[in-house]
Amino acid sequence: MSFTDQEVASYMTARSQRAYHYAKTCDPMMAQFVAGEITKEEWQQKKQEIKDSLPYPEGVVGSEIEQHCKEQGLL
Repeated sequence: MSFTDQEVASYMTARSQRAYHYAKTCDPMMAQFVAGEITKEEWQQKKQEIKDSLPYPEGVVGSEIEQHCKEQGLL
């Protein structure tokens, strides 16, 4: 499948921003879940909030564009 430069740039931006927010917010929540301080649902809800707030480009399948980026040496 072929992707436009804009789709690739948008994907790369969303991917890096998701990684940042997962590390900053969800990783500590995972520790809280393991310690029994919060529920699994609370932790997963936060992960979903991040996905929803930082969507991949419309019509793009994450696994396909990820493979494309790897083949292009972008990842």
